[in-house]
Amino acid sequence: MPPRTVETDDGAFLALEEHLRNEQARLEERRRELERTRELVARVTSRSLGARDATADVVPQVVAPSVVNQLLTESTGMVRNYVLTVDAGPALDEATVSANRARIERGDEQRAVYPADVLTTTRGLQWLSIWSEVGEDQRILPSTSTEFAVFGDTAVVALAGWDDLESGYVVLRDPLVVHLYTAYFDLAWKHGVPAPTGERGGSGDPRLVELLELGLKDEAIARHLGVSLRTVRRRVARLMAVNGVDTRFQLGWVLASRGG
Repeated sequence: MPPRTVETDDGAFLALEEHLRNEQARLEERRRELERTRELVARVTSRSLGARDATADVVPQVVAPSVVNQLLTESTGMVRNYVLTVDAGPALDEATVSANRARIERGDEQRAVYPADVLTTTRGLQWLSIWSEVGEDQRILPSTSTEFAVFGDTAVVALAGWDDLESGYVVLRDPLVVHLYTAYFDLAWKHGVPAPTGERGGSGDPRLVELLELGLKDEAIARHLGVSLRTVRRRVARLMAVNGVDTRFQLGWVLASRGG
């Protein structure tokens, strides 16, 4: 191969390596930013709870659905729903589901961030489908560490313990706390990717691409797609060949770059 071509190839390879390093550093900074925000929200929430003033009310689990129902009915503006699980919580209450549907139908926007494991269960997929059809805008993160809902700029209903589903709930009305939870949700929303719909194109295997972008392991992808693990690995290998890359990390970078 002529020396000139070698030098050109080396330069392109070095530029690609630099681009990958910059992208990885950017992603790491975003993760750190999200973690710093989480710590700030948890600290301010604890302070409000410790003060035991009128802006913070502890709500037992049995009462939580009626409180959420009331807030859905009386508040206005966007509902931001940060989900830890679809298997428990006030959102499963029938009256709350009805109030939530009515709110969306009257024109109030609703956004939700879900953990990626909802894509690996029948119940999770059904939940996503039902609320997507109603009009909920959905995004996915590899994992979520707590659960809360922000009702416009009126109030937040959150777990009393940051990651403890057994701790009950708390209603927070302090404007600063509401603003912080809103900021945390919006940051998480920025990091998330749209829930898989099967409507994206351009890759030759759009559902697989969406699941890879979520960071799911091959076993989880196989369960979600209803195919064998061997089939998933063969399709990933084909994507790598089509995109001219040698590793899954390189494939992820190429797919992310194409997604903007």
